Amino acid sequence: MCQNIFLWRSGKIGGPGIVVEIYESRSGKHKYNRGKRVVGGWVFGGVERGANNCFLAVVENRTSEVLLSVIEEHILPGTTVMSDCWSSYQCLSEEGFVHLTVNHSMHFVDPDTGAHTQSIEGTSSAIKRGLNGTNHAKGQFDSYMAAYMWKRKNSTAESRMESLLDMIKEVYPPLSKDKRKLKKKKKKGNKVK
Repeated sequence: MCQNIFLWRSGKIGGPGIVVEIYESRSGKHKYNRGKRVVGGWVFGGVERGANNCFLAVVENRTSEVLLSVIEEHILPGTTVMSDCWSSYQCLSEEGFVHLTVNHSMHFVDPDTGAHTQSIEGTSSAIKRGLNGTNHAKGQFDSYMAAYMWKRKNSTAESRMESLLDMIKEVYPPLSKDKRKLKKKKKKGNKVK
């Protein structure tokens, strides 16, 4: 329930003058604990610099159509988007975003623009570390990502509790006095019969 409400209320991140870093990563296990990852799906995400706002989504592939639809769903137009030089991102400037890139084969930070994706890469690493070494229910990866995003957005125990109570109130709004009286009358009427 909390996962669904959190994802429903999360809204878009970014906006004019705000930087969002995007990154795609393959999640999964190593075959025989060696070599490249072979089992798992693609995770695409973005982090808003200077805030705890982020989004994560499981995608079936990294084509420009798929990634652009996720970007448009989660990032406001006019946002400065920083990414690596993956070809699927080349259309971002045409779609109403300010797009800066960093070529990771040459630099971690672009020397001309200052563009980098270190925040989102760190987030991706933190998620993977959090998932390593524990048993996970198959098909629940979206739940684990939603839990990570919720914890990131609500970084203190107090804000987590407040957020949880707000979500519960949203699903189960408190009854007014009149509705409570009516409910009691119905219960008494059922007992008498």
